[in-house]
Amino acid sequence: MTTFSPVVTDALSAPWWAALREGRLLVQHNPVSGAWQWYPRDHCLDDLSIQPEWVQVCGHGKVFTYSVIHRGHSRLDAPYVCALVELEEGPLMLSQLHGMAVDEITIGMNVSVAFIETDSATSLPVFRPRSHS
Repeated sequence: MTTFSPVVTDALSAPWWAALREGRLLVQHNPVSGAWQWYPRDHCLDDLSIQPEWVQVCGHGKVFTYSVIHRGHSRLDAPYVCALVELEEGPLMLSQLHGMAVDEITIGMNVSVAFIETDSATSLPVFRPRSHS
């Protein structure tokens, strides 16, 4: 297990961090238009007058693009894969891919969220391969 510095939360991100500790993935959603957005903001991108709601998503998506990091953060074992995942609900989420060899990764491959504990109080979402079920 890699140990990171404690996460600094604020009122905006606190629900997201709490849900991750419970093994749930939340994304912001405009309650009027239905538009999804990631990363968290205190307003909806499609209507600045509306405050978004946090909604649990299914955690399924597809690899939109990815990069293999051979040298990077000194606390992560290289190589690791940084990926932009298009969630089924629509937004793109930056994360890591786990549980697959680099040569198995393809653009458009189905993935699902998993949660890794980084310390006793923090979990992060990563994505693993998903079969067509």
